[in-house]
Amino acid sequence: MLSPRQAAVCIAALTGLAYLNSFGGEFVFDDVPEIAFNPALDQLLPPWEAMFHGQKAPARPLPYLSFAVDRAVWGPSPFGYHVTNLAVHVIAALALFDLTRLTLLSPRLHGRWGSRAVSLSLVIAGLWAVHPLQTQAVTYVYQRIESMAGMFCLLSLAAFARSLAANWSRKWLVASVAACAAAMACKENAVVLPVLILCYDWLFAPAAATAGGLRATLAIWRARAWSQRRFYLALALTWLVLAGVLVSQVGEYQEFSAGKRSPLTYALTQPGVIMHYLRLAVLPVGQCLDSSGWPAVERFEAGQLPAYVAILTLVALSIFGMVRRQPWAWLGVFFLGTLAPTSSVMPVEAFVNEHRMYLPLAAVLAAVVLGVAELGPRLVRGTTTGAASVGRTGLIAAAIVAAGLILLTHTRTQLYWSKAAIWNDVLDHDPGNYRALWQFATMLERSGDEARAFECADRALDRKPSCDVYGTLAGIRLAAGDHEGAERRCRRGLERQRAALPSDDRAVLCTTGDLATALWLQGKGDEAEQLCAASIADMRRVLGEDHAVTLRAEQFLAEGLAKRGEHAAAEALARQALARAREAEGPGGPIAVNAAITLARVLGAAGKTTEAERLMRQTLDEVIRQGSRQQNDRLMIEATWAEFLEKSGRIDEAVAVRRRVVDTTERLHGRDSVLTASALNKHALAVAAQASARGDHARAADIYSRVHAVYREGLGPDHADTLAVAGKLQAALEVGRQAATTPAP
Repeated sequence: MLSPRQAAVCIAALTGLAYLNSFGGEFVFDDVPEIAFNPALDQLLPPWEAMFHGQKAPARPLPYLSFAVDRAVWGPSPFGYHVTNLAVHVIAALALFDLTRLTLLSPRLHGRWGSRAVSLSLVIAGLWAVHPLQTQAVTYVYQRIESMAGMFCLLSLAAFARSLAANWSRKWLVASVAACAAAMACKENAVVLPVLILCYDWLFAPAAATAGGLRATLAIWRARAWSQRRFYLALALTWLVLAGVLVSQVGEYQEFSAGKRSPLTYALTQPGVIMHYLRLAVLPVGQCLDSSGWPAVERFEAGQLPAYVAILTLVALSIFGMVRRQPWAWLGVFFLGTLAPTSSVMPVEAFVNEHRMYLPLAAVLAAVVLGVAELGPRLVRGTTTGAASVGRTGLIAAAIVAAGLILLTHTRTQLYWSKAAIWNDVLDHDPGNYRALWQFATMLERSGDEARAFECADRALDRKPSCDVYGTLAGIRLAAGDHEGAERRCRRGLERQRAALPSDDRAVLCTTGDLATALWLQGKGDEAEQLCAASIADMRRVLGEDHAVTLRAEQFLAEGLAKRGEHAAAEALARQALARAREAEGPGGPIAVNAAITLARVLGAAGKTTEAERLMRQTLDEVIRQGSRQQNDRLMIEATWAEFLEKSGRIDEAVAVRRRVVDTTERLHGRDSVLTASALNKHALAVAAQASARGDHARAADIYSRVHAVYREGLGPDHADTLAVAGKLQAALEVGRQAATTPAP
């Protein structure tokens, strides 16, 4: 018979073997924006920079901090992140082993299972660890938020079980509370953990087990639970950790945004989803990274009746078992409790996600393993087969099953080696999956295959017209400095969305805002302003006055007013936008930074240069305080600051600032990027102005001539920037000619 330590080594070895091929996996799906391209992870100090700043998803503090640690230790390579994910899963499996072993050794189960506690716990935890249904939580790096939350939940429960076994050992109670608080800082589904601990106490606490009769047992349990009220109060206080995370990230949760499905629709759909999960637990084939095409159940359907009956029966049995204090009820309570936050009535963004079975799978496997262990001896009763032989046969069968699961896990994990492979697998299950098509459009855009990228984007919009696929493609072009390409993508996406959606739909308004940005960056301010003026009322009503798109549109309108000389109205609108942006995301948020830049420009246009400079300095100080995650914001501020310096005649200072902008842009985007080239051209123009100020008109004309040639070819001869440089070139040449013809005194 194996000792607990030997069994733990076996579990760790099996888990490592199952995920031996996971280290070559790429960053996929949410890994890309939340990990690979999340600048908040660039630094470990202060830790809250990484802990509370996601890109498109809400940041979960402890997992995001662990991503920052991985980046510091391993660099940008996915290899190290996969190592950490595997380590988290191994710890979770060992915690499950300990929890199961202690439960089977508890006074209420020791007589039946105590002699086989180690072997049965080894089988349950081992199968759980190598099951292919866990690959999404282990191989998909971003879903560390699920596996880490599960790990801390299991550690908390295991510590509580150890405390019960050691007559309410205080150190294990403290450990249970600490792990519970950590789970709350990982993911919202940990909200059920204090309730699960209370249920475990009711079912397995030794003090209650000695009582006679249910009523007497309840009285004794209540009295003893009251004696441990400090522990339960501490557990309850861990909900404040979760509340703090929710409050800090509330604007990032898609579940809290407008236009989501109703709780009734979600609840009617989930029984079918849960039966799908159970099918995958028993027969793990046909897995899919994204099941966004899962059909919604809007009303009661007869075809869903078997699923409704099955789930309601499980709920009823679990309640009955809890009331009667039957130990087997723990499996139902654990399964339903760990699924409840995402698979009940709360309309979570997606109907189906396989990683949600990370913890519930343990209850399913425990039920199967314990059921087989219970029925096995009965089936051979009366034969010559001994108990030892039955035990060996069971272990051999478990080993065969584990080997099969490991092979399936290897096959599933291999799909994560490339983005194309995993998304092709999604399309094999759902040929019209909009997220897969969106991802392929993004990959093709980055590779320069515009035609195929547009084809995938159009198909994605056919499935879901509100998806922001063309906004993503436009963002890629903007990041590369291709403003014209971004405009073309926004126009195409807006045309298709307007054909399928109302003019005041959220998606249409957001794409309109993206198009206005692309126009503005090209110097087409009048067109951008007209677009925003036509949509601003709907933006305020539908998106909200503090939405990023609304605020950005108001900034364009404010600058347009300033350009026409309506300074008072422009300043009022710009101040209003800045106040709302700061209230929505703080003074250092990206939208607030943009709003501050807009107000500074409006103030500068009105001649309030001192106030504009003071605002720019304050904003720059705030961005510097925020750290490396806002390097691009710092670039915008310094570029605007250089404009102020140039207009006020402080050319030497402007040249120095432009040089810093060039260096930072080159470091962030590369020497050959369009953005670096643009920064170099603006630095060259500042140097030309400096040369003119010093009387070196020949050098100034030479620089203006070279920049004009670049602008003429890249932006076109009629672009505002090209015309402005042409004017400076002519002025420098004229001054140079006058200087050459003027006789020396």
